Amino acid sequence: MVINIGKKTPARLAIIKFLENSKLPVDAEEILQMLRIKNLDTNKVTVYRNLDYFLKKGIIDRVEFGEGKYRYEIKINHHHHLICTNCGKVEDVDGEVLKKIEEEFYQNKKFLVKNHSLEFFGLCANCQK
Repeated sequence: MVINIGKKTPARLAIIKFLENSKLPVDAEEILQMLRIKNLDTNKVTVYRNLDYFLKKGIIDRVEFGEGKYRYEIKINHHHHLICTNCGKVEDVDGEVLKKIEEEFYQNKKFLVKNHSLEFFGLCANCQK
């Protein structure tokens, strides 16, 4: 997948590559640690500035798992997350099932959903044992 990230600074390229290779949403601190490991001279302001740019361009999604911080991921397909409140495991869930609900909102209430965010919190299979 080719992503137009605008100006190709070393930090911006590294952030996008990191997000593309991350299996789960990551927070700004994880991104900053990765940049420092790669010896890229940067700071939190640079990370947040790039994340804001990517959000505005629709390149990434921002999610919140009840931790008091945001996590970020490449916008590939619409999906939601299952978050274990015991061990912190996160799994992706296809978001297509909610399209039917959105259609029902429009048919029954004449309400056009433009965007939504939905995360499911509970216990994963291992934590139920």
